[in-house]
Amino acid sequence: MLKRRIACGLLIVAALILYFFDNESVTLGLLLAMIVMPTVSIGLLALSGKNLTVRMDESPVVGERPTLRLTIENPGIMPVANAELEMVCENLRTGETDSTAIHVSPGPKSKREIDFEVMAGHAGRYRVRVANAMMWDPLMLASKNLPCEDSRFMTVMPELFEAHLSYASDAALLESDRSADSRRGMDPGDVRGIREYVPGDPVRNIHWKLSEKTDKMLVKELGTPITDQILVILGSAGERSSDPEALEAIASVYASLIHTLRQDSTSLTAAWTDALSGQAVFKKISNEDDLAAAADEYLASPASMQGAFASIDRDLAETRYAHIVIVCGRVPTGLEAIANGCNVTVLLYGTEGSTTENNVQIVGFGNKTYEEDLAGIEV
Repeated sequence: MLKRRIACGLLIVAALILYFFDNESVTLGLLLAMIVMPTVSIGLLALSGKNLTVRMDESPVVGERPTLRLTIENPGIMPVANAELEMVCENLRTGETDSTAIHVSPGPKSKREIDFEVMAGHAGRYRVRVANAMMWDPLMLASKNLPCEDSRFMTVMPELFEAHLSYASDAALLESDRSADSRRGMDPGDVRGIREYVPGDPVRNIHWKLSEKTDKMLVKELGTPITDQILVILGSAGERSSDPEALEAIASVYASLIHTLRQDSTSLTAAWTDALSGQAVFKKISNEDDLAAAADEYLASPASMQGAFASIDRDLAETRYAHIVIVCGRVPTGLEAIANGCNVTVLLYGTEGSTTENNVQIVGFGNKTYEEDLAGIEV
């Protein structure tokens, strides 16, 4: 724009010099034209584009990439010579950002519709917005901003595969009222024993009558109901958070696992770290709508966030889990606190083989071989 203004100014100066040395009607007309044309062009900019609106809608066009439809409507009687929209696509999970410029010249009382492909490089929740919207005069000498704050969110799913799972028993597919023997619980209707008080025991579990009789502080050991439900956690990506290919693999394994469990009618809860609060989110997956809603949220959680699963407080968890599966790029700290007596499987990106220790199994998977690496894992 600056170069055009300089060029226009030089042309006016040249026409003025020519008229000064050759004072004729032709040179006068040329001088007037050099002055009038930019003035009219800038005047048209001031008059045009009033109440021009830009909005985004989901496009009915079905293709390989997600598509939005831009609608630019000019209700005025003046045409818009040139409008430029800068579209920005931001992947909330990976942090990747891409932008592209769209040029359009809507006529008077017209509406233009443009299908815009979202630049989806990797799976994630995308925010698509108009970062800058400007109008130019016909000679491209001046511009003005267009008010446009419209934005849309779209979820781009990772590639799904059929996870060939091995279930520990048929009972793992059903809910149960059994109690866990390996961990203390909170079920007041299931007293599994009496023992001496140790610091940290809940005061509500103290057996006051027996304590008075024996002159010792005794507490009731309560049972913990098991629902034979599987908890699948999207854990921290750790140092992998800046590697889009690693994040793609982790997202693919996590999404494929909960899809397969749902198809097998397994009692399933998905968990991830909330993008806004940083707190753990637990969502029971009962149908396809739950799967879609969960994907909108866990694919919006930035991979750089720390996982919120250092421990799962048994005082807060309403449901006990028979098996916890964690898909991550780094082994979570405090696995024993997370497990709380459950069997735990960690699906760890970037490692090979598997190891088992203290009811915790770590299974590695690679970037392009996760379907093969995870075949037959037991849940």
